[in-house]
Amino acid sequence: MSAAMRNLPALLGKFKSSAGTILRSPHTANLKAELRPPTPAEIPDAIASIVKTVESIKTKAFLSVPVSVAARHTVSTIEVFCWFFVGEIVGRRSLVGYKIKTQ
Repeated sequence: MSAAMRNLPALLGKFKSSAGTILRSPHTANLKAELRPPTPAEIPDAIASIVKTVESIKTKAFLSVPVSVAARHTVSTIEVFCWFFVGEIVGRRSLVGYKIKTQ
């Protein structure tokens, strides 16, 4: 245990430098903007986007979307569903189902 405590400052220094490298990477550049909740000023834009999507479905304009864009949207949707299911598994603390107590 004492050996681990002696090495703790070095390990923390390595973690700090690697965390800084990860946070400065180009993949996480927009992380702060993407993960924050919408501001009240952005809500009308979101509503307009939803209305535009509904109109696209009504007029079947979504059929003219290029395959690359459709694939990108499909992957994003699958990612959202997967994170939802991971959250459910973590919340249940079980892979199979909820534990129900019977009397």
